[in-house]
Amino acid sequence: MKLPTIALLFVTLLLGACSGLIQTASISEAYKHYDRQQYDRTLKLISQAENAETMSPDTKAELVYLKAMTYEEMGEIETANTLYEYLIKEHSHSQYGYMAVKKSNGY
Repeated sequence: MKLPTIALLFVTLLLGACSGLIQTASISEAYKHYDRQQYDRTLKLISQAENAETMSPDTKAELVYLKAMTYEEMGEIETANTLYEYLIKEHSHSQYGYMAVKKSNGY
């Protein structure tokens, strides 16, 4: 391998790792702001995390669930229910799909 190819590979891997760290930090901060009842900031942090280039299905489900809970706390029940229904349909085998079923049965 030539030096420029190795350097390009290194930079690509480094950027991918940074993207993952930024996404993890955004999710962690979103939970903190949710706990503080700072829902507008929570939604902004969720949006930042969703903008990552790659996202596992579990991470996607987690973000949608947190978003649904946030809208629920903001009194936007219809939006929350729509997100819970999405989780039930698209992530039924994940813990977030299961928790969405429990939430939707509560209404």
